[in-house]
Amino acid sequence: MTKLVGLAIVGMSAAALLSLSPAPGSAQEMQMTFKAISHIPQVHLMHLVDAENHVIGIYEHQGVALFENGEAGTFEDMGSFDMYVPTGTHAGYVRVAFQDGSSFDFKYNGEEYRKEGSDLPFVRGEGTFMKGTGRYEGIQGSITYDGGYVTAYDEEKEEVGDSLVTYEATYTLEK
Repeated sequence: MTKLVGLAIVGMSAAALLSLSPAPGSAQEMQMTFKAISHIPQVHLMHLVDAENHVIGIYEHQGVALFENGEAGTFEDMGSFDMYVPTGTHAGYVRVAFQDGSSFDFKYNGEEYRKEGSDLPFVRGEGTFMKGTGRYEGIQGSITYDGGYVTAYDEEKEEVGDSLVTYEATYTLEK
């Protein structure tokens, strides 16, 4: 009988410990907001023959991501666009990396548009996290963005442009 009671106590203790552990998939949902200030070091643009203002291309943005808590990370964005200037669509991939070696990657798609009275393009869209390392290992969730250019890309003057975009994310860390 004593062995049976001992096994029952061990079984109940194990069940109690398991109930204190979070269930798989019940990770705490977190929020993140950052501003990306970036320069466009390169754009490769092709003019299509179907319309005078139809262009496609690829681009790269490099800069810094500034977080609400004062932390900063490097910001690298590579993507493509399809536009009937001045509006169109874009899609790409971003990596934000930190001094401690942590990073996260997300993919996105969105639109480029003009606000009334502005000659500069604005962007907005959404994306999903793909991968994280270090403290962002197991990142999952979604991200939205909205912002615009501070200086515009000008093919004729060979000026490449700068942008300021705000990102807002909801995510979990599934390890």
